[in-house]
Amino acid sequence: VKSRWESVQNPEIMSLSADIPQGSAGKHSLLMTHIGGKSTGAHLYRRLQPGYEKLYVRFYVKFDPNCCPIHHFFHVGGYNPPTSWPQGGAGIRPSGDERFTTGVEPFGRKWRWDFYSYWMDMRSSPDNKSWGHDFINDPRLKVERGKWICVELMMKMNSPVTESNGQQAIWIDGKPWSREGQIVSHLGKGFPKGKWVWDSFNPDPEGVPFEGFKWRSTEELKLNFLWLLLYITKAPQGHVSRVWFDNIVVAKPC
Repeated sequence: VKSRWESVQNPEIMSLSADIPQGSAGKHSLLMTHIGGKSTGAHLYRRLQPGYEKLYVRFYVKFDPNCCPIHHFFHVGGYNPPTSWPQGGAGIRPSGDERFTTGVEPFGRKWRWDFYSYWMDMRSSPDNKSWGHDFINDPRLKVERGKWICVELMMKMNSPVTESNGQQAIWIDGKPWSREGQIVSHLGKGFPKGKWVWDSFNPDPEGVPFEGFKWRSTEELKLNFLWLLLYITKAPQGHVSRVWFDNIVVAKPC
């Protein structure tokens, strides 16, 4: 497994498991076992060369029912120049020519699916920093622990770079998420409608059309990395949290 990734953090908490999704072509999944007080988790990271304008990512994941809340999770994005390791930048708005990222996150103690995005036109929080933005904000889009879940992400770059016509979408178990008559898990220029509250976009059919994503200001910045991240920062001493991953696929449009 390690040979297929460029940056591997804390491999000692990784193992192969016979627990696999139904219909899997393989015999093993990847199990990450986090123990409270010993580390903040682990990651697998690699570049996607030479860089792409649009990508689809699919993976299967299973969270143990006793898993502690996860701070950050599965990220896709771009660095200019591309690096063989994941970069920092928490709380800092990208300039448009060096990076952008989107995470698919099992948010907080309520365990709901949402995005966690950094890009050049992001807003600020009440503390005047720019933390990752969320967009779906629906507690009904629950993360079901104890079962395998299929998660899919689509990201499309803005082109030309002067436009805000970038997009992103997620599907959970093959389905988009709708709320009050509009699909809210697919965002682009003009859709869905909603209202911003600081750094959170709240879908609302009575709101204004979403402005779209200006992911970049230069064509040199493209989709070029995949970062599988299990990051747990609040776990009781000795508490065991298990997360399984399988069938990670990255594809470009035909």
